[in-house]
Amino acid sequence: MSNDIEVLNFGSLNIDHVYHVSHFVRPQETLAVGGYRKFAGGKGLNQSVALARAGLRVAHAGKCGTDGAFLADTLREAGVDVRFLLRSGGPTGHACIQVDSSGQNAILVAPGANQEITGREVDETLAGIPAGTLLLLQNEINDIPLLMRNAARKGLRIALNPAPCGPEVADYPLELCDFLFVNEVEAAQLTGLAVSDPGLLLDGLVRRCPRSEVILTLGADGAWCASEGRRFYREAFPVRVVDTTCAGDTFIGYFLAARLHGASVETAMRTASRAGAMTVSRAGAAVSIPALAEVMAEP
Repeated sequence: MSNDIEVLNFGSLNIDHVYHVSHFVRPQETLAVGGYRKFAGGKGLNQSVALARAGLRVAHAGKCGTDGAFLADTLREAGVDVRFLLRSGGPTGHACIQVDSSGQNAILVAPGANQEITGREVDETLAGIPAGTLLLLQNEINDIPLLMRNAARKGLRIALNPAPCGPEVADYPLELCDFLFVNEVEAAQLTGLAVSDPGLLLDGLVRRCPRSEVILTLGADGAWCASEGRRFYREAFPVRVVDTTCAGDTFIGYFLAARLHGASVETAMRTASRAGAMTVSRAGAAVSIPALAEVMAEP
């Protein structure tokens, strides 16, 4: 039944509460917001939407409460298979997101049901997924090492975006990854290198993940990829920034879609960078992710 999907994304589902502010709130300060909206979010959900809009057949596995029914609707409307969604009797994960006047964000996350996934639910979800399918993971759900090891034993390929990157990620079996997506801060944490030189960070990441295609995203400074002994760079597309919330998730979805459909690293990075740029020019998380036709129509 599951051999019709190309990617299983076992990831988070959040309700995003977005507050537009003149500046990030400071200690002991009470700040009136300039606007408030509620969105479907979570790195997992965002990346599933990006994968689907980029043209992949993707299923989402994750856990939400009864207050998160609209999250499943968001996934369905984007073309994501939701047969593997799990239900909790507790609250859905949620995020409080401040977006300042320059489009930068500061985020607080309450994990809720995202941290309630059981080993049995992991086993049952992976049971029918055929070897060769890509398993995509972030770091907003529990038992990531268990998922990685079980997936590897089943012959699944693994893509990991270890965000948010806490100290526990250092003990993850990163050597199992086929794709590793990190930003500059995460790369420094994983390598132990207190440097900002992308080349040195890539060297350290490749040593940790020798069989992985390593993608280092640098926001407005573009992105690097280390693949099969070669290095590739893609500058960011210039754009007026409205909200950076979902830029990285969009990049990941479009990069994986391009690579899984046979595109070169250079083409995948260009397409992913273009999609990410379009995302930051719009407000919101999942709702800001462009469709493939929009991305391909850009010069």
